[in-house]
Order: sequence, then C-alpha cells, then structure tokens
Amino acid sequence: MSAVNPSGAKPVILVVEDEPDERFLAAALLEETGFSVIEAETAERALAILNEKDGAVSVVFSDVRTPGPIGGFELARIIGVTWPRVRVLLTSGDAGDQPSDLRVSATFIPKPWRASDILAWVEEASGRTPEQGPGIDRIGGNTA
Repeated sequence: MSAVNPSGAKPVILVVEDEPDERFLAAALLEETGFSVIEAETAERALAILNEKDGAVSVVFSDVRTPGPIGGFELARIIGVTWPRVRVLLTSGDAGDQPSDLRVSATFIPKPWRASDILAWVEEASGRTPEQGPGIDRIGGNTA
C-alpha cells in the first residue's frame, strides 16, 4: 500500500545519499517533476527526519551504502517496522549489493539508474496520479 497524501499536497520524498552530487541530482530530478524533497546524508539523519515529520514522508529513496552504523538495508527494515506506509527504494552501484540481499519490503534499482525508472517508481509509490503532477514517460525496465 502506498503512503498517499489525501490533502492533495505534493508528496514528500526523502533522499538519503552521502555523495553530494548524487543527492543533488536525485533531489533536483524529483523536485522538477513536482515532488517535495528532503535530503539526508546518513540513515541516522533519515530516521530523525521521519520522526520529526510524523507521517508526512511518502517515499524514501536511499543508497544501500551510507556512512555510519546503519546502512540502506537496515534503514529499509526499520522503516518497514516503524512506518509501514512509507515506501522504500534502494539503489547501489556496488556489484555486491544484489536484490537477493533484500530481505525487507523495498525495491532495488542498480546504479547507474535512469531518471525515467526512478520517476515511474516514485510516482507509483507516492500514489500520485497524472492529474496531480506533470507525469513522466513510462519508458525503461522493470524496477521490481
């Protein structure tokens, strides 16, 4: 089930990435297509934001490898238990981070990812319909 904001406000996406350029790219992509974006450098900061925002975040888009004691897979597990309505999309450029490692309710997209794949998944996960946002071309591969 997706975390839908019934008020019609922009869906809030939390981008978790320690590399500033990659975080900026993902945030800019999502903001340009009508999402509200919050950025975090670590999983610990992401958890603090989720606590602060109390249900406002619809989707977390996180790198698997984040600095600190909590990585992306553990972040997804914690989110699934604590905020089950929040959807999680994980990404990694490391060949060792394979979807078979994903034992939590999340979707995995390998880096380098295509903008169309990220946007399609986030749009679906946030519950946004074409009438609520600018929409995107639904091209690209399967993200599941």
